[in-house]
Amino acid sequence: MYYTKKDLSDMGIRFGDNVRIHRTVLFFGDNVRIGSNVRIDCYSVISSGKPVILGNNIHIGAGGHIFGTEGVTINDFCNLSSRCSIFTASDDYTQGYMTNPTVAEIFKRVTCAPVVLEKHVIVGCGSIVMPGITLGMGAAVGAQSFVNKDVLEFHIVGGTPIRPLGYRNKDRLLEMESLFTDQMNKTK
Repeated sequence: MYYTKKDLSDMGIRFGDNVRIHRTVLFFGDNVRIGSNVRIDCYSVISSGKPVILGNNIHIGAGGHIFGTEGVTINDFCNLSSRCSIFTASDDYTQGYMTNPTVAEIFKRVTCAPVVLEKHVIVGCGSIVMPGITLGMGAAVGAQSFVNKDVLEFHIVGGTPIRPLGYRNKDRLLEMESLFTDQMNKTK
């Protein structure tokens, strides 16, 4: 059901403790680092050109896609709901440019930039995060949203394209993190 430690090592993936990655998850590239207490559900895809770094206590729901040509960093306590996609490259097909990987670069115009999710980010089901985006600490993105601009810390956004919807409770969230960390340290 889940890859073994040996399976992950054989794929060149560096990882921490308590990592559960379903056997249907596909990895492309050898530049993936995974922290501890990470779960990646079935039918997800992670491709890395530059490093794709997943922190601790991360969950990626079923059918999540991370296309890390330019690198992706997902910090601790983040959650990508099912069918989310993160892109670090996007073709510009306007003004007569061609697209797809079978076409030489001189005939294409591609926007490439890394994506960063700071701690405690939530990305709702079916959302798309475009190249160069930073989702600030505690940011939350509603389901089926198109994230084409940065999201400030603890802001809640949603829609296509995104618009402000509200704010998360920063003090309570950080208090919960502290309680969680204390509890985890006691069980060690």
